[in-house]
Amino acid sequence: MIVYNRTWLANLILIDTVKKDYDQGLIPDDEWAAIRLNYTHQFYSPNIFIRAGLFLLTIVISAFSSALLTLFMADSGIVENSGWILFLAIANYIALEVIVQQKFHFRSGVDDALLWISGSLFTFAFVTITNADQNYLALSAFIFLVSAFLSLRFTDALMALVGYASILAVVFYSWQELGTLGTSTMPFIIMLFSGVSYWIIRLNINNPKTHFYANSLDLLQIASLLSLYAAGNYFAVKELGDMLNGSVSKSVPLGWFFWLWTMGLPFIYIFSGLKQKNVILLRMGLILIGVAALTYKHYYKLMSLELTFIICGTLAVALSYFLIRYLKQPKHGFTYKELSKVYLMDELKVESLVISESFAETGAPPAETGTALGGGRFGGGGAASGY
Repeated sequence: MIVYNRTWLANLILIDTVKKDYDQGLIPDDEWAAIRLNYTHQFYSPNIFIRAGLFLLTIVISAFSSALLTLFMADSGIVENSGWILFLAIANYIALEVIVQQKFHFRSGVDDALLWISGSLFTFAFVTITNADQNYLALSAFIFLVSAFLSLRFTDALMALVGYASILAVVFYSWQELGTLGTSTMPFIIMLFSGVSYWIIRLNINNPKTHFYANSLDLLQIASLLSLYAAGNYFAVKELGDMLNGSVSKSVPLGWFFWLWTMGLPFIYIFSGLKQKNVILLRMGLILIGVAALTYKHYYKLMSLELTFIICGTLAVALSYFLIRYLKQPKHGFTYKELSKVYLMDELKVESLVISESFAETGAPPAETGTALGGGRFGGGGAASGY
């Protein structure tokens, strides 16, 4: 399913991970040189500035090429057909496949742009062909199918996020079809869906089949935790209920439950993050404490917003200072010192990745083209600790 050469992709993840140890002086120069020599790839993956420039340039080229082709075909009448946009979408997707498979682009900006252009054109073509601009359920379902395919094939984390948002919309619009019952129980359905989604994601974190999707899984964890909280947040429940019912209410049924959820869930995230040593849960809990405070402040004005922020900020700084001093020496598995082997979300196990790819049946790498490509940093499949 993944369009990229898996051996190169595994090598890229490994090199990116080991480089963090090398930058901290934990690996000698000769070992680092040997690793780079033995785990090579031919991906073209430039730095962030070149990537951004190529992204914008590709959008311009695609737009002008589509406009020029449309102008040439204007007299034939084909352009007026709704299938013309579908043709442009297919053309851009073919260009994406070619640039990845034959030119070995990986997060170069060119493939990023073509990925989003083709996905957007496919969606626009679906709307024009089926007249589904008012059918939000069908549109959400189609966006989910397109984004899920592109995310799986190109290991794109942002496209995975679009897929999660669209399937969440599918659940929302499907349940809304039940009428009053669906509207009144909507928060609980979204809670259930978000919780099950997070549970499934966590089950697959260490699955060897998902190693190349580590960044996508990390982003999906954040999205599912956020939607789980938002589904029971008092402000979100009240305002969304008023919008769906066309009313202006002073409170919501089971208001005590939603207030308890609004104020308590961030602390459950923090407690669970500390217990599991899960940085995603911990950071989400800390961020959502601020959201809970703003929600409370929206309905109950005990003091000015400025004074509230000053007090909360002072307490946060004091608590941070205390923890920094207390955790200078590791205690109970926690430390303030940055560990050299704890990287992005601490989710990816590089050993199992290397082992699984060493024995995987992969096709022979494309022959040398004579063009020296490479450089830059890995930004799609994810990299973390465990080397």
